[in-house]
Amino acid sequence: MQVSLETTGPVDRRLTVGVPKERIEPEIQKRLQKLSRTAKVNGFRPGKIPLRVVEQKFGEQLRYEVLTEVLQTSFQEALQTENLRLASDPTFDVSDTEHPELGFSYTAVFKVHPEIKNLMVEGIPVEKPVASVCDADIDTMIEKLRQQRVNWQEVNTPATMGDRVFISFDGTIDGQSFEGNQVKKLPLILGKNEYQLPGLEEELVGVVAGEHREIDLTFSVDHKNPQLASQTVHFKIQIHSVANPQLPEINVEFAKSLGVEDGSLETLRRDARDNMARELEYAIKTKVKQQILDGLLAANPIYAPENLVAQEAERLLKNALNNLPKPALKFVTVETFKPDAEKRVKLGILVSELVKRNHIQVPPEQVRRMVERIASTYEDPDTLINWYYADQQRLSEIQSMVLEDQVVVWLLERAQISEWPSDFYTVMSPLSPASHPLHG
Repeated sequence: MQVSLETTGPVDRRLTVGVPKERIEPEIQKRLQKLSRTAKVNGFRPGKIPLRVVEQKFGEQLRYEVLTEVLQTSFQEALQTENLRLASDPTFDVSDTEHPELGFSYTAVFKVHPEIKNLMVEGIPVEKPVASVCDADIDTMIEKLRQQRVNWQEVNTPATMGDRVFISFDGTIDGQSFEGNQVKKLPLILGKNEYQLPGLEEELVGVVAGEHREIDLTFSVDHKNPQLASQTVHFKIQIHSVANPQLPEINVEFAKSLGVEDGSLETLRRDARDNMARELEYAIKTKVKQQILDGLLAANPIYAPENLVAQEAERLLKNALNNLPKPALKFVTVETFKPDAEKRVKLGILVSELVKRNHIQVPPEQVRRMVERIASTYEDPDTLINWYYADQQRLSEIQSMVLEDQVVVWLLERAQISEWPSDFYTVMSPLSPASHPLHG
């Protein structure tokens, strides 16, 4: 078999393969012989059909079948010979199927994973936060739980910061309406700025139920809705109601509402501490993991095949469309996810190469422990465990998670880790990796 490889781009390859007749013709003859014993042809008894008749009637079909199989097997052999890892489905050109010297030749065009000559894994810097749960953290958490269970009492007094108002509004730009310019009975808690309408909540301080107001708001140049960026919008606002927050007392009833059966505040605080400690441990692990993977990527700049980035961006978009609220969907396109998709593809290539070179395995007992940990939060854990193990595709998702954890552990053993003192809420902040004073 003759193999010729051309590099046509960073990850683009053209492979030309020639297969000798000796690999093709004997197989065709073998199949003709076999078919001659079972074929049915008018005018001939079964098993007595001359080979030339069988070849005339079935030869073209058999040749096509053999050449198709030879193409697939020889292509895989050529990939192994050239040590190539596919990153896309190949496109075959088999127009020159009857080569005069070879039996069969073709070209295949495809993309490969980028070649990584030196994989840098030593001394990746990682800053690990060190924190614990203190009484003040628990006080803050209980106060947040109170805020989540607030009752609202409608009043006829002017609204102040912290009150909830229900409003309807009609917005125009230079007297013209725009998409989404009308909203009916929108709840607003003054001071939270949930809807990113700059200045609106301040303008509503002092309103009373039944009042109408007209205000102008100017949106920032980088507002997420390009239709509103840098625009001044005139709002006509109707106030439907104003309500004061009524926070529940911290007592037996409050504790029971949070699932503490005996209503003990001591039990409530103990349960809160245990839950917060688990969340803190997971947050620290997540921040460390993110740093080590980002460090791996920074130490090993590689090219990401465009087709893999496009596929990953489409997958991320699909997940977003299933999870984002409807108002946000109009701002989301596949381009939104391209940067994250490129990063994920690069990390996938690097992790795969690291696993391959260092023979990192997925211990079955660790897979089992992770499945059991996931199942432990369900009412019937055994049913969920059996559900995972009944389908290899579902189980492979868990295996991938365990493998990634194994890679992180392997990298951390070679990392340069420094620790810095922190606190519960700083670690739990989404800002990553670190929010301590050294980072401003």
